[in-house]
Amino acid sequence: MLYRIVRDILKPFFYMLYNIKVEGRENLPAKGPLIICANHTHVIDPIILAVSLPYNINSMAKAELFENKLFGYFLSKIGVFPVKRGEADIKSIKTSLKLLKENKVMGMFPEGTRNKTGELKAEPGVAMIAIRAGSPILPIAIVGNYQLFHRTIVKIGKPVLMDKYNNQKLQNEDYHNISMDIMKYINKLSKDD
Repeated sequence: MLYRIVRDILKPFFYMLYNIKVEGRENLPAKGPLIICANHTHVIDPIILAVSLPYNINSMAKAELFENKLFGYFLSKIGVFPVKRGEADIKSIKTSLKLLKENKVMGMFPEGTRNKTGELKAEPGVAMIAIRAGSPILPIAIVGNYQLFHRTIVKIGKPVLMDKYNNQKLQNEDYHNISMDIMKYINKLSKDD
């Protein structure tokens, strides 16, 4: 409920300030389970996704954001939960799997943190969670320079199914490679006209 209220308040401002255009709406699944995966270059990427998509998106955020009790409480009320970066955070993985089992929508940035260099990179967690949950991945490219009143395009790709990995014994390196393939798709999406 709070998620929708906050989104509805922010939406007109962000559409105006960042001149948002959404492409590929026909690729949006009607419901979850679903993992939304996007490139991550700016601190407001999660807000851009929230105002551009029709879902209540649950997402991970770095644990440091929850150190302020009031802000942490607000984040938890809009479906954000902490993840300890740089390690296998079992609690956040279990939370993700539980949400997807409940047919909810997760938002994840395969790069793990903001990418300031443009170098193609990905963490193995996205693929691992998607395969374990049997959830499709919806790749999204956010294209723009985040200058006020300049065009920001949210390009929605076709969902990527993880079925072909069912019953396979996968290692961390396999998960990493699959996550990299998702990032390559997002990168290609960002360059397509």
